[in-house]
Amino acid sequence: MLDLTSHRACQLAFSDGHTHDFTLFKESIGYSLPQSTLVFVDLGYLGILKFHENTFIPAKRSKHHLLTQEDKQLNRKIAKMRIEVERYNAKFKTFQIMAQPYRNRRKRFELRAELICGIINHEMM
Repeated sequence: MLDLTSHRACQLAFSDGHTHDFTLFKESIGYSLPQSTLVFVDLGYLGILKFHENTFIPAKRSKHHLLTQEDKQLNRKIAKMRIEVERYNAKFKTFQIMAQPYRNRRKRFELRAELICGIINHEMM
């Protein structure tokens, strides 16, 4: 989870093996997230409104339902917020811990990931 006011990672979640982001969200912080928190997500989180009502999710276009101008403007605003998360992910991947298979002890993965986030948070100050 990234705090957009300070541009810092404030919470990490991990799982064993391949797990979808939304499943990890539901298992880790989905139920304990304060309702006053604004959440900006992508279309991979369809159904998040059942868990957190203060969420902004882009409007989905289909063959029979084209997007209106208001929907397109809302999608652009959400994308502008989400780009901060993608920039943080890119900085995290420069350390190669998430870009390549992790070959060290699994027990230390979380500690190393949190240390890398601390380095990036310090750099962003």
